[in-house]
Amino acid sequence: MQRAALIPSLYAPSLAEAVAFYVDTLGFRQTGSYREDDDTEIWAEVALGEARVWFFANALDAHPQPSFSGLIYVFVEDVDALSARLAGKLAFEWGPETQGYGLRELGIKDINGYCLVFAQDA
Repeated sequence: MQRAALIPSLYAPSLAEAVAFYVDTLGFRQTGSYREDDDTEIWAEVALGEARVWFFANALDAHPQPSFSGLIYVFVEDVDALSARLAGKLAFEWGPETQGYGLRELGIKDINGYCLVFAQDA
């Protein structure tokens, strides 16, 4: 399998809940999983088109809670269609709106507080 050039790997206190949110709410599909010998899932991959996100279940010692100071952009075919599908299911941080730098964007926060921006060229 060919890997994307850049894949964010994010801490998720509940891997099952994170994967369910991305799959059931946002329309990603689960494309990978790793389990320990006791069958505990400790890593998962979700994908939407070319975009990939990895989640891991074990907290980093210096960061026991999910944290990330940036935005994760996911490019989609139709931001407005995605917005219509998500309306009423979760709060939008902004959008959909066209930015001056040429992207149509929809900003949301996932269940762990990570900020995702779904975007397309305007």
